Amino acid sequence: MNPNHIVLAYSGGLDTSAALRFLKERFGCKVTAYCANLGQREDWKKLEHRAKAAGADVFYVDDVRGHFIENFVFPALKANAVYESHYLMGTPLARPVIVEGMIAYARREGGDALAHGCTPKGNDQVRFELSAILLDKSLPTIAPWRLWDLASREDLLQYCAKHDIPIQHSKEDLFSHDENLVHLTTEGEYLEEIENAFQWQHASWITPPTKAPDQVERLTIDFREGVPVAVNGEKLSPVDIIVKLNAAGARNGVGLQDIIENRINGMKVRGVFENPALVILHKAHRGLECATLSGEVARVRDLVVNEYSQIVYKGLWFAPERKAIQAMVDYSQRHVSGEVSIDLYKGSCTVAAVRSEHSLYSRDLVTLHRGVEFSGDDATGFLRTMALRYQIEGDRELRMARGSR
Repeated sequence: MNPNHIVLAYSGGLDTSAALRFLKERFGCKVTAYCANLGQREDWKKLEHRAKAAGADVFYVDDVRGHFIENFVFPALKANAVYESHYLMGTPLARPVIVEGMIAYARREGGDALAHGCTPKGNDQVRFELSAILLDKSLPTIAPWRLWDLASREDLLQYCAKHDIPIQHSKEDLFSHDENLVHLTTEGEYLEEIENAFQWQHASWITPPTKAPDQVERLTIDFREGVPVAVNGEKLSPVDIIVKLNAAGARNGVGLQDIIENRINGMKVRGVFENPALVILHKAHRGLECATLSGEVARVRDLVVNEYSQIVYKGLWFAPERKAIQAMVDYSQRHVSGEVSIDLYKGSCTVAAVRSEHSLYSRDLVTLHRGVEFSGDDATGFLRTMALRYQIEGDRELRMARGSR
C-alpha cells in the first residue's frame, strides 16, 4: 500500500499519538489528524500541539455532537438497546459517527486511506473497519497496532518519549479512557484484576452516592414518539438534554456501571462506565412505554432488541439488518409520547409518575374500587376458553402416566 493522504481517527491519547508518528515514518505521506468532537472534555489547542508534535500535516476538528445524539443515541434509545442486559453502548454508538465523518473528510480533501489506533484485541478495530467497508469500500484502512513491534502501553510510552510527543499518560497512570457526551469509560490498571473493587476516587463525572445530596431530586422528561424533547418543561436541543441530565445524575450519584462484558472476539473485558444521562433516559423511556405500548407490540419489539444491540455492538450500524429493525422500532414508537417523572437519590433512579394522552392504562377497568363492572359470566367463559388447551394436554399426560404403570 502506498497512500498519498491518510486520514487518522485521532483522539490525542497514547495509542493514536504513537500511531500518528508511526504512519509518518512508515509511509512518508500526508497525514491528517481527524478529531470528532463528540462532547468529550478536551483542550483542542493542546491536542493540536500534540498532533503536530507527532507529525500531523493537518489537524481537523469536526463538531458532530448534535448528529451523534439525534441520529445515533436517540434511535438506539427508542429500541431500548442494551448489550448483554447492562451496557448502554456509549462507545459502539460513537464509532460509526467518527468513521462517517472521516470518510466525508477524505472525499472532500483527497484522502485515499483511513487509519485508527485500535488494538488487535479489542472491539473498536471491528467497528471502525466494518463501518468503513459499509460506507466506502474504496478507502483501505491501516491499523498500526498490526504493523509495528510495540507490544504494550509501556512500549508506547517509551516510543512517544523518544519522539518528544507530549502525552498525558505516565507509568503511574495507565488507565485507558474513552469519553464522549454520553459516557466516560475507564479500563486497565487495577481494574484488570476483577477481584479489585472500583475506587470512587477514580470517578471523573459522578459524585459517590455517599456524598450525594440527602434529598430526592425530581426531574420531568417529555418524550415525543420515543424521543426526549424537554426536561422540567423546558424544550431543549438533543445535546442540551444530555448535558442537563448528565449534570443531574452525576450530582446524585446516578449512572456508574462496573461491567464484565464479552467482546466480539469472545474474550471478556471489564470496564467502568459513567453514563448518567443514558441511565436516566433508559429508565424514563421504559416507564413511558409501560403505559403507552400494548403488551403484544412490546413483546414483538423485544424479540429483536437483543439482536439490535448485538448488531450495534459489533459495528454494524450502517448494515441493512440494523436499518430493518430500526424501521420496526420506529413504528412501535408512534404513541410513546408523554411526560415521565424521575426521582434521583444517592445512586438510585426511579420512575415516580407517568402522564400521557396516549396511555393505554384505564383506571376504571382495573380499579379495586368502584369502576366499570366485569360480568362474572364473561370472566368464567374467558377462563374456560383459556383452559381448554391445557385440559387436553393434561389429559394426555395422565393417559401416558397410567400407561407406564
